[in-house]
Amino acid sequence: MINTLNTQDLNERLAKVKAEIAAIFTSEKEDSFFAQAAKLVSLQFETYDKLADGSFYELDADAMQAGNDALYSWKLESNYENSFVNPAKAVAEFGDKGQIIAFLADKLVFGNTHIFNNRKERFVVALELFLEIYNLYKNGADVEEWKKAVSKHQTEVIDMVANEAIHRQYDPDNQKVMDILDHVKPGDYRFLYLYGLPVSENEVRTAKFIDSLSEEELTAMAGTLTKGYRKGFEVMGVDFSKKTSACFYYNVGFEKMVKTAVAQFKEMGLASTFIVDSGAENKQSDFDHKQDMALYLDEAYLEKYLSAFRKAYESIKDKVRSHGGPAAIEIFGERDFEPVSKKEALAYNEQQRPLFASLVNKSALLRTEFLPGEERSFAIIAYPVPEIGDKFEQIFADTVKINTLPREKYQKIQQALIDALDLGDHAVIKGMNGNKTDITVSFHELKNPEKETNFENCLDDVNIPLGEVFTSPVLNGTNGLLHVKEVFINGLKYTDLSFTVKDGMVTDFSCNNFENPADGRKLVDDEIMRNHETLAMGEFAIGTNTVAYVMGIKHDIQAKLPILIAEKTGPHFAFGDTCYSHSEDHAVFNPDGKEIIARENEVSALRNEDPEKAYFGCHTDITVPYNELGEITVYGKDGYEKTIIKDGRFVLEGTEFLNEALEELN
Repeated sequence: MINTLNTQDLNERLAKVKAEIAAIFTSEKEDSFFAQAAKLVSLQFETYDKLADGSFYELDADAMQAGNDALYSWKLESNYENSFVNPAKAVAEFGDKGQIIAFLADKLVFGNTHIFNNRKERFVVALELFLEIYNLYKNGADVEEWKKAVSKHQTEVIDMVANEAIHRQYDPDNQKVMDILDHVKPGDYRFLYLYGLPVSENEVRTAKFIDSLSEEELTAMAGTLTKGYRKGFEVMGVDFSKKTSACFYYNVGFEKMVKTAVAQFKEMGLASTFIVDSGAENKQSDFDHKQDMALYLDEAYLEKYLSAFRKAYESIKDKVRSHGGPAAIEIFGERDFEPVSKKEALAYNEQQRPLFASLVNKSALLRTEFLPGEERSFAIIAYPVPEIGDKFEQIFADTVKINTLPREKYQKIQQALIDALDLGDHAVIKGMNGNKTDITVSFHELKNPEKETNFENCLDDVNIPLGEVFTSPVLNGTNGLLHVKEVFINGLKYTDLSFTVKDGMVTDFSCNNFENPADGRKLVDDEIMRNHETLAMGEFAIGTNTVAYVMGIKHDIQAKLPILIAEKTGPHFAFGDTCYSHSEDHAVFNPDGKEIIARENEVSALRNEDPEKAYFGCHTDITVPYNELGEITVYGKDGYEKTIIKDGRFVLEGTEFLNEALEELN
């Protein structure tokens, strides 16, 4: 990101806040929030100086890890409960101002990323907010004055935030990550600390394991992702020759594989951009702060937010238009996380919930204005991390296996499924072994069955691994109960997750994560419903990757499998937008040449008259595993009836091979 202030002004402001913060450290009690904050900021200044003069790069790995732990000390799990980042701790000490203290503490820790990415202006203005709140505290100002200061700051900084976000994702000329990848050397893992992200033993072990793989293995793993990405453009009928960049999404530790994939993309004519995350983030802290926007979200902020992102897109619109889309490496196997619901955490009120949903939806519409859905593609792949347990290396090898299953064999099997499904107008899915699912899914009418189909034959291109056929259901007539006993979604574990559906729309939902049912409902509302009053069933699919299912059972990691893999291990249902969101009018064809006509539903059909009503800005998959699946039967006119799966086994002719992996469990 390019600083908007000149260097002299920035340096003067930086020197000023540095002096004022040093004074706080000497004047406040050592255990007070403001003294602790001043101490953290002083450490950030020291680190910034070391980065500037180059001495940071001369530190050994142990010193870098010690520094990383110190910078993230407030968020380390061992310290979190007694940290002011924890809303419960902050509210206990500061009362009605505690939520703002927790918000401020979280933003101060986020300052670590500013100093490592030389975002000097972001760093300065964040510290100026801290000093403003400190002065309000000293002057005895009420909580409303504190909120006004936060709201003013967030509104003023949004232009920088938007510019940074859009350039990071779409501008290959604005990439610090390439410099980090250049530091990747065998046996030297200091590059892990150059992002300013938290690093734990898990990230170090991941990097060491990836480093231990042969060049041949790395080339093959990277190739599975990059070739799948390229294949996605062919499947979607998008002109790949017009694309000049792709964005890697990955977690700290996978740098050596990413470096190989970057080289492969370069050979295809694609430059790379990067969005990097860390599995060492404190998930409870992230959960506690997920609705911090409640401090300042209103209509005015929403408009300012969208205006800022529009300007950011406009600034590099040619680079955005020629961007290909994401190439993501997901991780799984991290330690179980079951969130604790805290009454002290900020939460959207009834006026803000629809505002946030609107912000998400309008942001997606804005993106498609500059990069239409029919002009991009993507690819996603997932690998385990060492936290998954002692069998990590075997699980990793098994994951590589499921990511490279034979395309031609599954294409034929899945075509048999599609042929049977296309003869029906609805399917009934029922659970067993304690699963209460009983739901009917309606299909589109095929007016020309010789050339049309309802289901996509999903192979090893965009969603890796292969192994599903999916459709966008007709909402009218899609009714019933979806239930799963245990599932992980976006890193959160859900117990007895249930949705009631009437004419394709969610009418009720629940989970049993908490003793208080209202807390469970709020969790689902926040994380899956995304604050919408209702969502449409955007997808129905049948997973065929029984090899992945058996891997989960064999290693007792079924609940840890990411959605990307889990969705292939049984039927799954997605609530929100369809799989063809924002590209419904772009014709898509299966390998057999038939056009997939089920690209919209009654909600997305509104896109031409009222786009805001046509989309939800979310799409969440929920899978019923084979061992909870009693039956999938498709029904049609003139008494047509064909059972696809019975008692967790495929019974349709032409799909018998899929049961071979399942027999390993007997």
